[in-house]
Amino acid sequence: MLGRRGLTQLLYQAGTVSQLRCNASRSAAAGCQFQIATYCLAKYPSSPKYKLDWKRYYSTRKSPYFIGTNTSISAQPLDMDQPYPASGADGFVTISFYSFFELPANMLQALRDKIQREWSEDLGLVGRIYLYDHGINAQLSIPKENIQNLRKWLESNPSFSGRIGKFNWALEHNRAFKALHVRVRPLVAAGEMLDLNVLANEPEYLPPAEWEHELRDQPDALLLDMRNVYEHRVGRFDNAQCPDADTFREEMAVVRDMCAQRPHDAPIFMYCTGGIRCSVAGAFLKADGYTNVKTLQGGVVAYGRYARQTGKSLFKGKNFTFDKRRGEEVTSDVLAKCDQCGEPCDTFANCANNSCNLLFIQCPACAQKHHGTCGCSECVERAQMSHDQLIQNRLPPRWTHRERVRPELVFKNGVIRTASA
Repeated sequence: MLGRRGLTQLLYQAGTVSQLRCNASRSAAAGCQFQIATYCLAKYPSSPKYKLDWKRYYSTRKSPYFIGTNTSISAQPLDMDQPYPASGADGFVTISFYSFFELPANMLQALRDKIQREWSEDLGLVGRIYLYDHGINAQLSIPKENIQNLRKWLESNPSFSGRIGKFNWALEHNRAFKALHVRVRPLVAAGEMLDLNVLANEPEYLPPAEWEHELRDQPDALLLDMRNVYEHRVGRFDNAQCPDADTFREEMAVVRDMCAQRPHDAPIFMYCTGGIRCSVAGAFLKADGYTNVKTLQGGVVAYGRYARQTGKSLFKGKNFTFDKRRGEEVTSDVLAKCDQCGEPCDTFANCANNSCNLLFIQCPACAQKHHGTCGCSECVERAQMSHDQLIQNRLPPRWTHRERVRPELVFKNGVIRTASA
């Protein structure tokens, strides 16, 4: 059975890119082996040698996200996240990470307070962090000079040491959040029991190269976009189906209906922004008895980096982000239209009237014409009020959650309807 060096030589003889050989000499050899094995499977599909080696390699791989209750874990190397990406003009880098492991409930509030204080004051971080008894989920912007200091903090804290994998770098970097918010709450609002026993039913994680290979090899397999409908609107993989739901709580019921008539060993592919929703949804499906559930490791964020490196992409359009960036370009394809004038556009905006706060697609011309609002006279008027005037004239939310994230329900021919219509 060929080892890493033999497979790399095979690639060289076949005339494939030399970058793989460079990668093979680095500490990230495991990632290289994924690419090597992917190539061998594609070029020699009838060879049991490579299939056996690939399956054996994958089955013995360490889980990238699930630690569980294991306490005998070595600290991660402090340079594991290198090379660092270039920061934005403001000096910030945007990252995300999540991991499933045991955090004692009686420690959560003290740990939350420590992170809020030290990450904000000492490290200058801003972003959003959820802590619960089954782990951590974080989306952050951090000054580039403090990236290794964050890793040092994690590896020196007994609760986190050895439990956080490589940071998932964003595609575009700047300060994407106003402040740091650390909350004690479930990592995903699943609407059903979510604990380490459930999360232990891990789906199969496919790095971008293997994900792409399997999608090409199985074009008729069920491909689920586990993001929201509005995220799917501006960017998606070809042939992906997005469950018609407005929250993750509702989405799992729709997904189960979509899978109900399929054999339990039929392949199910799923992807999301950074991976955590698929980790949870995949665990639920595995617990339901589906045995062939595969997810995109690192989500569209990781695939976007891969696409930029390779110059090719099965994902088209923009990856929506839940911060002030509102999205990152994966490809230049514009899949959506302005909700007000119908021109091609994929830029999301929130109505500048906070009591409306409609999430919709708005082109620059309409943003200027309607003062950054949905266009109704009340919203235009309130968008020009001072903060004190808005406080004195506070209004209740104008839309239900479903209406607020489904602009097609409130726009007709580009004109906003009244809330009571």
